[in-house]
Amino acid sequence: MANTVVFTAADGHTVSLPLDWAIEHKAVIASSINGEPVSAVMGSANQLWMAGVPAKYFIRDIVSIKFLDLEEPPAPPVYVPTDKDFVNRPNVAVKGPSICFVGEPAVFTGWADDYDKRITAIEVSLDDGAHWRELATPGCDSDRLLTWSFTYTPQEVGLHMLKARAVNEDGERSPICAEVRFQVW
Repeated sequence: MANTVVFTAADGHTVSLPLDWAIEHKAVIASSINGEPVSAVMGSANQLWMAGVPAKYFIRDIVSIKFLDLEEPPAPPVYVPTDKDFVNRPNVAVKGPSICFVGEPAVFTGWADDYDKRITAIEVSLDDGAHWRELATPGCDSDRLLTWSFTYTPQEVGLHMLKARAVNEDGERSPICAEVRFQVW
């Protein structure tokens, strides 16, 4: 019976994990997010994701997975947080159309996460952060990446910008906002 899983990336990098630990942390290999290729966001064909584990321990572009029965399986990764681990916590992203039209709805989408904390809201601003509109995140938990959307109907021609930030269960907001600029005709 296997007790170890070994992931190998296209560049030869390997990650060996105890199989029960990988299962406990809900390890999955993601090749798409909301139907779009991971490459559009991550720059790789796929990525290993594990709940409650910082992304710096993930491996990308996996080309081989082996299950082994070793006499002594590898030790699970030891995570010791440092001040460099969470420079943008909670994290948020946004994307949207580059061209919109006056009076026609435009849909902006994004994702947010905060490692081990639940995202309780997404906030968006169309006036460079002077005012924020809160988007609810019902059913969100800390184990899954939150995906969100916002529909905006522009009323003025010109170059516009949508800013987004995430709010976690402790009321902390993203220190770095995600931004997308769009032209309205």
